[in-house]
Amino acid sequence: MARTASTEAVVERAAPTAAPPETAVIRLVSALPEGWDCTWRLEEDRILLRVTPSGPATGPAAVHAWLAGALVEGGGLRGWRRGR
Repeated sequence: MARTASTEAVVERAAPTAAPPETAVIRLVSALPEGWDCTWRLEEDRILLRVTPSGPATGPAAVHAWLAGALVEGGGLRGWRRGR
């Protein structure tokens, strides 16, 4: 299985009614594709992710596509958006 370098991404709370960061990060990690690794750090209303994909879909584009899908597909992440 191919393994690539980690990609960093930030997710920000955009709505006061959104799930707290402690809950949102569990939902995000639960949505990771099988075999991908992730570490995270919580900062108030921000989640800093370091994702290491593996398998056929690797690289920053795969990570950002997964994150975009995780945020729009529901899964209890309403009110969260990609940050800078």
